Amino acid sequence: MHIRKKYEPLPRRTFLKGAGVTLALPLLDAMSVQADAITKAGSISESETPRRAIFSFYGLGINGRDFTPADTGRDYTLSPILKPLAALRNDITVISGLKLTHSGGHIGDRTFLTGTNTRSAGAKLRVSCDQELAAAVGKATRFPSLTLGVKRGTGFGGNQDQTISWSASGTPIPSENRPHVLFDQLFRPDTPATLNEREAEFVRRTSVLDSLREQARRLSDSLGNDDRRKLEEYLTGIRDLERRMQEEKDWLRKPKPNVASLEFGKEQGLDPDKSGLEYRRYQRLMYDVIALALQTDSTRVVAYMPRMDGQDGTGSWRDMGNPYNYHEMTHHGEDPDKLKWFTQADIWYLEDWAYFLNKLRSIKEGDATLLDHTLVAYGSSGGSINAHHNHHLPTMIAGGSRLGIKHQGHLVKEDVRLGNLWATMFERMQVPLPDNFQGGECDGTISELV
Repeated sequence: MHIRKKYEPLPRRTFLKGAGVTLALPLLDAMSVQADAITKAGSISESETPRRAIFSFYGLGINGRDFTPADTGRDYTLSPILKPLAALRNDITVISGLKLTHSGGHIGDRTFLTGTNTRSAGAKLRVSCDQELAAAVGKATRFPSLTLGVKRGTGFGGNQDQTISWSASGTPIPSENRPHVLFDQLFRPDTPATLNEREAEFVRRTSVLDSLREQARRLSDSLGNDDRRKLEEYLTGIRDLERRMQEEKDWLRKPKPNVASLEFGKEQGLDPDKSGLEYRRYQRLMYDVIALALQTDSTRVVAYMPRMDGQDGTGSWRDMGNPYNYHEMTHHGEDPDKLKWFTQADIWYLEDWAYFLNKLRSIKEGDATLLDHTLVAYGSSGGSINAHHNHHLPTMIAGGSRLGIKHQGHLVKEDVRLGNLWATMFERMQVPLPDNFQGGECDGTISELV
């Protein structure tokens, strides 16, 4: 009797090694559980394809009178600002009427993914939902999540935040804002020397954290109950750092994916923290790198702030003739010239977002596309009736058709919480909602989308 040996699929993370070079392979059919022989691979099943989510925050709202469609349903009429998305309309749902209790003005960036009023005196800072999602799905990737923005760092303690990501201990996570630097972090191979340097840095940082923990323990013995509670919150932040360091260390000597280098051109125009930002070139390169990060399964969760609250940080298309910054246009006072440029600026921002969605749609993944397997949220903390309202937030969800999203064209959800959209994304990502999700700023899902 001939017993057929069971074929073991090729491991998902298989590398080619030779002549001092290591290459990570892309997702191959031979890696599928449906493969029954090396020459008869079959195809990647839907259950094996990564589920991904992107949260993008455009600060200061939008010109709602030229953004919000006049009618509803799948055959809605595209508004002037939405026209760049015409070819993508079957992959997008515009959602009108969503609200955030703690938003409006210039303070919505911090509440966008947390749901809580974290700028008020005595408020407890809490985790953002991208980090809760990353905790559930990020262990399979080198980068559990990417935190990106048009400005580098956190901005914490200043006039406005530069990040929308907050750790489990309620501390801000710094944004990266340079596409060429992000590309190097994702794909540039480490040399033996840099690997040794990074391992030495892990040892140094571990020693520092151990010292801080021991000092905190001794100090705790002399404190009252309230101060002990505050100190415990501080120690929780240290534990978050240790966990992230360990995750980074686990991946240190695993080869990065090998991809063709992007043409970044002059780097001076790609750093928003320096003068001479070439915003359109910068923005599209950021989207190119994000697409590569998803395609290579380097991450499955991205939080991105392309435009900040307060001072937008983008230059607001000055190189295209716009005489106003974005904040000025939100305070238009019915000035026809400001309103004209307000709409035109939003159209240009949406052209870049359409570029990104088309990029995702152009990348084949099995018999579908990267966009089909990715939930891409577009939103703001400023209402589309007036940029300083906390309701009628300009919101869209794109992609995710293979994750079960049923696009509705234009959907009105009057007075529904923004957190309900995040809960819907969690459901489609097959991740249970954490306790106290959005600090109470969620009371269900958006059923029409599923």
